[in-house]
Amino acid sequence: MIDRSVLSGAYFSQEHVARHQLDSYNHFIEHNLQKVVNEQRIVETEIVNRGKNQEPVWVELGNIRVEKPIVREADGSQSKLYPTEARLRNLTYAAPMVLEMTLHQGDKVFPVQETTIGQLPVMIGSKVCNLCGLSVDERTEQGEDPCDPGGYFIVNGTERVLMTLEDLASNKIMTEYTERYNEQIHVAKVFSQFRGYRALVVVEKNKKNLLDVSFPSVAGHLRFADLMRALGLESDEEIVSAVSLDEDILTYMMQNLEESECATVEEGVMYVGKKLAPNQTKDYQRKRAEFVLDSYLLPHLNYLIPANLKPGDEGYAEYARDVRVAKAEFLGRMAEACFDLALSKRRIDDKDHYSNKRLKLAG
Repeated sequence: MIDRSVLSGAYFSQEHVARHQLDSYNHFIEHNLQKVVNEQRIVETEIVNRGKNQEPVWVELGNIRVEKPIVREADGSQSKLYPTEARLRNLTYAAPMVLEMTLHQGDKVFPVQETTIGQLPVMIGSKVCNLCGLSVDERTEQGEDPCDPGGYFIVNGTERVLMTLEDLASNKIMTEYTERYNEQIHVAKVFSQFRGYRALVVVEKNKKNLLDVSFPSVAGHLRFADLMRALGLESDEEIVSAVSLDEDILTYMMQNLEESECATVEEGVMYVGKKLAPNQTKDYQRKRAEFVLDSYLLPHLNYLIPANLKPGDEGYAEYARDVRVAKAEFLGRMAEACFDLALSKRRIDDKDHYSNKRLKLAG
């Protein structure tokens, strides 16, 4: 049997206790911060040139970088800021964020300008910290403990630590039982997360073996087969193939297809639209249904659409169509999980098992 003390000692001799926080923060600085900018690549304005052409004006955002922490004195001078000085002077240990911006006026493109857009708190020991890369003697000269692992912030002179939080894994199908009106319901659910938005999508199988789907912005439930058609799977064969070809599951699927009231993609979209916006015009119902399906149903699959592509842009409709089909296939996997649970081919997922957990860190 392995001696755990030897194993843990070997690990901590190479990686200190705050390494997970530092790695997460460094990944945010190197990758995720730029992703946030890319999500809003174009900033439109209401400024219109008063000339003949009435040309619109907009700003295109470029690369962003985080510089080293500095302190600005009362006389306007700047110097490097180290953690010890921030503690003694009750300062926030932060670094300026510099963003590239390009101004557009019609077809005219102005030169790229770099602008400081704010201050970002810096984690002690991270890649943008002024202590990074210093030797033991150099850290001692700056009044720092060479054995300090870092992994915390300094805000107004006070050291602040971010606590690690456990949360259920996002974008992972989980099954469970629930009870409603003395009826056992087989449930498959997923916490779909994308760009900070988190949506709970649930597929349920009732005692009649019929599947219902619920997700944000939809009051009540939607019939599974009709929702699949709204997402672009028109034929019964496509819907069944997206779920499973298992003979036991095929029996359940035949019952769901018999209860379906829609035969085409258009009818499926209008079915969703009537649920979302009753007593509205058909055109409004269609647009509302497409918006909700694209935005609130399994949003984590929207990563398939390029970040700089917006509704109305050339090529967006084709990407949106492909994403809806991908969402239908994912719903098929959720339906299969429900049926497998009912057929005792799958056990319920243990929410407390660490494989179903994720740790929320600084980045």
